[in-house]
Amino acid sequence: MAKLEDIQKKFGIGTSDIKETFSPLNGIKITMISAASYGSGVSESAKTLHDYFAELGLKVSWQTIEAPQEFFEISKKISDSLIGITEISSEELKIFKNLSSQIKIDTDTDILYLHDHPALIAASYFTHIPKIYRCHFDISRASLNTWQFIKPYIKKCQAAIFTLPSFHRDLETFKNKISYILPSIDPLSVKNTFATPEQIKEVFNKHQISLKEPVVLQVSRFDRLKDPCGLIDAFNLVQKDFPSAQLVIAGALAPDDTKAELCYQETLKKAQGNKNIKILSLNKQDAQISALQSGATLIVQKSLAESFGLAITEALWKAKPVVASKVGGIPLQITDRKTGLLCSDVETCAENILRLLKDKALALRLGKNGQNLVKEKFLITRELKEHLKIFKKILQ
Repeated sequence: MAKLEDIQKKFGIGTSDIKETFSPLNGIKITMISAASYGSGVSESAKTLHDYFAELGLKVSWQTIEAPQEFFEISKKISDSLIGITEISSEELKIFKNLSSQIKIDTDTDILYLHDHPALIAASYFTHIPKIYRCHFDISRASLNTWQFIKPYIKKCQAAIFTLPSFHRDLETFKNKISYILPSIDPLSVKNTFATPEQIKEVFNKHQISLKEPVVLQVSRFDRLKDPCGLIDAFNLVQKDFPSAQLVIAGALAPDDTKAELCYQETLKKAQGNKNIKILSLNKQDAQISALQSGATLIVQKSLAESFGLAITEALWKAKPVVASKVGGIPLQITDRKTGLLCSDVETCAENILRLLKDKALALRLGKNGQNLVKEKFLITRELKEHLKIFKKILQ
């Protein structure tokens, strides 16, 4: 199915030049590697790129990492230390390196495309294959120990892709390898389609959510950095003024995150006793997520730390008003009082939720502005063109 042509027909976005510029790469083999196939923005990004690269004539495969539980436990600690919220011991890094060397990688390829540190380190042993490191984190505040560990592996790559210049360190060391690409969404994916009233009603009834009362929704993987418990605190403040409001926290238990189940259980416990709060674990349920987003009154992303926040992009695409934390790459999408409302703590989160619940004209305006922003800057068509430049550079 020619998805690019469908994008052009449905949304009036020119795509013919993308196929023309990719034609010299027909037959090139690319193996993409990520830690997991679902449950996070990284896995969704990998799937989107895989599908469109294939349509454009590249021979692309997508491999997920198979490793012992200890590998993923240490990988989670490395993630946390890369964004600067914890430390990790040198002994654990040695164990991770040893486990990485045992991971099987498909080497029948022209380029290895490596999503984040698990893939980066696992593939580092294949020095004869050009490698692209795609970093989805803001690692500008990485702990020194972890940064010194990962830095040599980045040096072995022919290209490194970051979201923003402010998301990495030691620019001079990598300046000839670095590119910047903002994430994007596929407007034709199941999650990013606009659910019909019938689909919304079916999903809301399934989870006993009332369509007659306002619904505040957060969609994210279950991770403490997404602060679901802090959002519940904010919602409790909202209910003092708006007792009929409902809160839905829906997300995935990412298979490569060994702490996801713990966060899910903590969130369930925090919500106990409040019949207006629903906590939903919806792995691989994109149609239900789409219906929840389409039917919600407003959408929140109360993250404590964030790389970019594709869940926000999905919400904006559906013209929903958004309240989001002023962290990471979120301000790239949310300009306060223009495409959404920014918050800095529990209190301002609650205040902004109430503001949107009470001011429907403001909510409508922010939602429309947000949708226009996504159409202009954050659809897959733009990201494909930016990848083309990197592939050509590497192969030359």
